[in-house]
Amino acid sequence: MCFLRWIVSLSIIAIGCLPTAAAASAFSDVPDTHPYAEAIELLRQRGIVQGFVVPGEYRVFWPESPVTRAEFVKMIAHALAPQTLIDGCLSDASTLQKYGLGMEFSDVTPDAWYAPAVCVAWSYRFISGYGDGSFRPDRPITLAEGSKILSIAFKLAPVQIPDLDSLGKEWYKPYLHYMDSAGAIPPTAQDYAHILTRGEVAEMLARLLKLPSELPPAERIALDEVEVANPVTWAEARNASLGYALSYPSSWPTPHLVTRGSYDGTIAPKLPALWKLYVGPQRKCWGWNACVETDFSLTGFDRDHAAQALAELNEAANVSILSDQTVDHTRTILYEETTSCSVRGAFIITAQRFLRFTMHCGSKLHNPQTAYMRILGKLQISEN
Repeated sequence: MCFLRWIVSLSIIAIGCLPTAAAASAFSDVPDTHPYAEAIELLRQRGIVQGFVVPGEYRVFWPESPVTRAEFVKMIAHALAPQTLIDGCLSDASTLQKYGLGMEFSDVTPDAWYAPAVCVAWSYRFISGYGDGSFRPDRPITLAEGSKILSIAFKLAPVQIPDLDSLGKEWYKPYLHYMDSAGAIPPTAQDYAHILTRGEVAEMLARLLKLPSELPPAERIALDEVEVANPVTWAEARNASLGYALSYPSSWPTPHLVTRGSYDGTIAPKLPALWKLYVGPQRKCWGWNACVETDFSLTGFDRDHAAQALAELNEAANVSILSDQTVDHTRTILYEETTSCSVRGAFIITAQRFLRFTMHCGSKLHNPQTAYMRILGKLQISEN
């Protein structure tokens, strides 16, 4: 029996592409084999975490220990804010005037070790505390609570989400959706009530810090108010013989496959296609080669034409290459092409396949680039 090996084509997300761990030499309780060793080492290298010095003068991280709200907020602040801003939050009058910084928690004193980080987080509305005016710094934090703070801090979510009251006890669902869309929920933390560990938080931060940077986070990942009010569930279109598996919002029609291909004379590469899959919320298909263009398409080309297509892409004056990376023998080139409008595209090249995923002009979606990146992040291409 032959099993296809599926490769996640969106190498630009690079969630798994953290530095090779040298964690054993940094923290004595984080061996190279620890599942989150690479994430912890990345945060250590960036000065986000330092660990603890214990008797015997060796340093530990305590990756399995529950993280407190104070520790959690300090890690986020050091990941996102310059040290000068953290140090000056409680004392620098000019900073207070410029940024409107301040803090109003009844149980956070100015001399607490975590007070400067809490000040920054509160000032930028990463945190809001509890109704009684407290922050509860020593309380462990759950996946639901952590997802809300991280979604806002990394601008995956707007600060204000409409109609949360209608969700009642399930207020956390939109935030878990944001984090899942960003691929930032570690495998050991799946239940919303799960108490996060220090290792899991390190993994979440490392994944968020490795998100693609050609667009602001809110534009490339975040759901907007329409999607929050109508949470998205995903369906799958899979074709083993053509070597793809593509997820799409279940509210959309089933993607339409034109198996005899088509000719794209306006977007790169200008080559006859072997087949084309139309993806989008609205379409009318009349038969062979007569499908009205939808928002997105996945197109298969002869692998032998890959070099010609790459040359065409590199020579085009109206094309900007946004990302070009190879992971596990799969090369993903993300680019933007300006024709009558800006077209987002990606070439996906394996040893046997050459495909293009395209965002077409004239999309009626409220945020087509966000939808494009999210679908591309879920696209799988077989290696053989």
